[in-house]
Amino acid sequence: MLDCPDSHHHMDMSTSSMAMMHQMPSPQCYASNDFFMQTLAWCIHTHCPADTPISKLETYWEMNVAGRKDNQPLPKYSYQDALARVTTPPTEIVNSTVVLNRTSLVNEWLYSANYGALYAIEKNISVDNVYTLVLVLTCTLGPILFSILRFLPLPQTLVSKFYAYLIDPPAFGTKHAVPAVLGLGIVPTRGQALFIAYIWVVNTILSGVSYTIVSPNLWYEGSQAVAISVANRVGMLSFGNLILAVLYSSRNNLLLYVTNWSRSTFVLVHRWLGFLTIIQACLHSVLYLQFQVKLGTHSEEAAYPYWYWGIIGTLTLALILPFSLLHIRQRVYEFFLASHIVLSLLAIIASFLHMYFRYYWQWGYEIWVAVAFAFWGFDRLLARPFKLMQNGLRRAYVSRVDDDYLRVEIPGISTTGQAFLYFPTLNWRVWENHPFSVLPMTGTTGSMAPRQNSEDASPKDLEAGKKCDDTKVSIQQSSANGDRPPGIVFFIRRLGGLTSQLAAYAGSSDGILVLLEGPYGPDLSIMHSPKPSPSHQYPNVLFIAGGVGITAILPQIGYRPFLSSVGTTKLYWSVRTECLVHAVEGLLGDRGGKVVDGKATWGETDVRVLIGRRFALAEVLESEILGGNVNNGTTVVVCGPPGMRDAVRLAVADLGQKGAIVRFTEEQYSW
Repeated sequence: MLDCPDSHHHMDMSTSSMAMMHQMPSPQCYASNDFFMQTLAWCIHTHCPADTPISKLETYWEMNVAGRKDNQPLPKYSYQDALARVTTPPTEIVNSTVVLNRTSLVNEWLYSANYGALYAIEKNISVDNVYTLVLVLTCTLGPILFSILRFLPLPQTLVSKFYAYLIDPPAFGTKHAVPAVLGLGIVPTRGQALFIAYIWVVNTILSGVSYTIVSPNLWYEGSQAVAISVANRVGMLSFGNLILAVLYSSRNNLLLYVTNWSRSTFVLVHRWLGFLTIIQACLHSVLYLQFQVKLGTHSEEAAYPYWYWGIIGTLTLALILPFSLLHIRQRVYEFFLASHIVLSLLAIIASFLHMYFRYYWQWGYEIWVAVAFAFWGFDRLLARPFKLMQNGLRRAYVSRVDDDYLRVEIPGISTTGQAFLYFPTLNWRVWENHPFSVLPMTGTTGSMAPRQNSEDASPKDLEAGKKCDDTKVSIQQSSANGDRPPGIVFFIRRLGGLTSQLAAYAGSSDGILVLLEGPYGPDLSIMHSPKPSPSHQYPNVLFIAGGVGITAILPQIGYRPFLSSVGTTKLYWSVRTECLVHAVEGLLGDRGGKVVDGKATWGETDVRVLIGRRFALAEVLESEILGGNVNNGTTVVVCGPPGMRDAVRLAVADLGQKGAIVRFTEEQYSW
């Protein structure tokens, strides 16, 4: 206890000793009390190495005499001045229950026990920071490194086998795009599984090594020191995984622009990182709760802001998990999305406040949470609004293709890849948006004539042809109305929710207000691979499309002026209704001819179309890839329903394992 004018424990004989022991001196008291500063200076003089620089001692003195909080008062004397005032070396330890009224020695056992506790904590915190940095850097630089490896001059056959065995197939079973394990989750590909396994292994190893445990330890005893050290480590790693989970989930993930990894891969890995973040946060909280309960101080600690903000952070993270189950995402996606955003943001804020109220900027823990928020804010508060403003407020004109599909035309705009569409006047959820593949619109409707001959057609076919004629007229009238300039077109399958509501505007001459956020897609990456275009190594390109998956394929169908004699470009398209085929033909202009008997030529692409049926994909791929010159490489591009994509993935992997020079790419935009 110190005798200071502003303290509550000066010489007051009416105050009991026990009550006085619970009174702490103020920072001003520490910074101005002569006997305290002299005792501290003598302790430093007798315990620090003789060769310690005076500058280091003075820095420590200024930062620690009054305490460890921000804006502490500076000590009245410097370290050297305080030490010079000790004219007679102390020879006794002043009893801690009385007021300090002379220079005192310190209890060596208490000194060692305090020193051991502080040394171990600072050493472990330093390692915690390094290991968290290792986790974050390897999981951000790793995808870049793996993307660069594709430039190694390796034999094509070796590359095909590598992808066929280790990258493209599902980790187990036959499903990847189709939910597996009772429909509860998505099975990663083998390449994705290897990276996920690395994340789990590195988190497990970094959680269990390089701990410093010191005895005597005034703060913790035996197993308590181990438990608290583990709690701190997994808490730090949880922050690292939080950074990665936020980064990987972002539409404007910077890694998308510098790697050849797809967004679907980043989103899938994001879910595993989120799961790890939740598990580690819960473990951190449970270990600290157990420690405080065992110590008997839980009720006191629970009253502090840092404690209840930590509880809020852990609970919000834990709630994310059940609300993110696949069945929830598929059946009530808007509820999942809203809850995901709110809970994630609340978890970040609570984690930041937990660190702030616990350490007040002293240890740097809050930096990790700030980085996670920076990634979140860059995506949602900067990049997305910028893309919306860049495209401006537009009007969309809706036409009905048939009972299954809608055609949405946005004139006067140009973009590529994929875009997210917002219809702010469609319902009260003005933030609701969905991604669609972009098709350019030439301003003409092209040929959309029915292909069934009335003499050979059945009544059902004639009725379908009439519907397509009606669709043709509707689209032509819609496009002609107002002499609208060229722009872009989306084909949307009517499912439920927004798409069903959008159908009510079909044929409206006024259209509907729309905001467009884009462009997105693999073409924006500087390392996109494999490119769905012919090259000397892979002169053949084989497109497989299902339904409106043609919208992602159509912009990639181009001319091959220098490679026409070497390879081929072919498209196999299975579609539910004939009217969608007519609508797509209307966008081709002079590049495409009508599909007759299921065949056509669009540009320099040979087209095969099946209406109401599916291709035997394994047979098609084997015929196209092995039927010609097996030494000519083939790029297979697929876009369509999940079952189709999985079938093509397995067939391509099987052919690659048999020695075919083939590579696989999947046009998909996960959200």
